[in-house]
Amino acid sequence: MAILCIPFSKIINKHTILFIIIVTLFSQGCRRSPNWEADISSVSIPDIEIKRYEKVLFNMNPFNISEEIEPHMDDFPLFLGDEVYTETGQAQLYDYITDPFILEIWNDTYDVWEDISQLEDELTLAFRYFHYHFPQREMPEFYSYVSGLDYELPVKYYENSVIIGLDMFLGRNYNNYERVGVPAFKRNRFEPAAAPVEVMRVLAEDLIRYNRQLPETYLEFMIHEGKMLYFLDCMFPDVADSLKISYTSQQLDWAERNQGHAWAFYLDNELLYSTDRQLIQKFTGAAPFTAPFSRGSAPRMGVFTGWQIVREYMRRNPDVSLMDLFIEKSAREILNDSRYRP
Repeated sequence: MAILCIPFSKIINKHTILFIIIVTLFSQGCRRSPNWEADISSVSIPDIEIKRYEKVLFNMNPFNISEEIEPHMDDFPLFLGDEVYTETGQAQLYDYITDPFILEIWNDTYDVWEDISQLEDELTLAFRYFHYHFPQREMPEFYSYVSGLDYELPVKYYENSVIIGLDMFLGRNYNNYERVGVPAFKRNRFEPAAAPVEVMRVLAEDLIRYNRQLPETYLEFMIHEGKMLYFLDCMFPDVADSLKISYTSQQLDWAERNQGHAWAFYLDNELLYSTDRQLIQKFTGAAPFTAPFSRGSAPRMGVFTGWQIVREYMRRNPDVSLMDLFIEKSAREILNDSRYRP
């Protein structure tokens, strides 16, 4: 296509201009959507509504808990039991909603999440994709609350209910994360934009938990994590990869540029079938970087590698459904059939 590089000092005639336009339109027409993007135009589900326990709780008169909580008992069965009628239960609620630190978190949460309609819309779209892939699965109920900065479990899934700790999505630079000891490298997950991704991540974990054995070898860990990230690909085809894997843009760039070197390292050191949990943790565990590489490396490079293997496997096997992937053959077979060559 040398004609596209004609110096501007040359005179471009009308035939050249026409050719450039045709080439440009052709190249745009040939761009393909990712292989994980499904056609959900015919998929319809009820709009998701998140029941906001934290708004009920922190708008109560703490000196009249028993009466003010009564109208909400049926709305929040996961949070409220019969003990709320006891003196001990009311004392616990009183202590929580009058605690100065918790009140500070609640006020900060309300500043960010006064309106959650965008989150509800994003989840509704994600669950349309979910219903496309898993039409038999029942839609969960959705609740939000103030967790008191439970950074280990920002989203919980229990008895087909999704419980979202909105205080864990206030932005990576929220000062109280550092105050309670959240490591800096974990805070990428806590951007407001990451909330719907984290919701779908817990559903991926639930699906995998009930459809396969726990991984043992390094390769199995890679494929296990890769499946969960591919699930997020399918739920969020237009969301940035950095948000799905909780990378900064710089870390994602490093991972993409160095995945070939990482793969060579695994092969040269015969790591794929190692069952050394300490070694596996170095490549897949939460950390500021991947220790066997460099301090400037992206973290969890084994997870990134597994993701790319699964992506390539699914690209080469378009008849494999997302549900099939979760109960698919061994990690070794997935690797072989992917023909992964970074």
